[in-house]
Amino acid sequence: MKRITIETRVRQNKDILASNIDEEKVMMSIEKGLYYGLNSVGSHIYDLIGKTIQVSSLIDAVRTKYDVERGDCERDVLDFLEDLYKKGLLLIEE
Repeated sequence: MKRITIETRVRQNKDILASNIDEEKVMMSIEKGLYYGLNSVGSHIYDLIGKTIQVSSLIDAVRTKYDVERGDCERDVLDFLEDLYKKGLLLIEE
């Protein structure tokens, strides 16, 4: 499996159905037959990866919206993206 770093370029997997409910996102993988839910912060990140974006730019965008230290934000975003990637919700651009 590929490792996601701050230089990695990522985007949503467009094969995933997604819908907003209030500030949260509910997603379904038809291929896997699984449902996923994201809280408001996760939903914001998922919206930001609607187009291909470098992870470092994604972290900057998250820090603009939320008051969080760079190191904490970087760690949390990388962990979140790794989880999305493992679930097939995120694609890594070459």
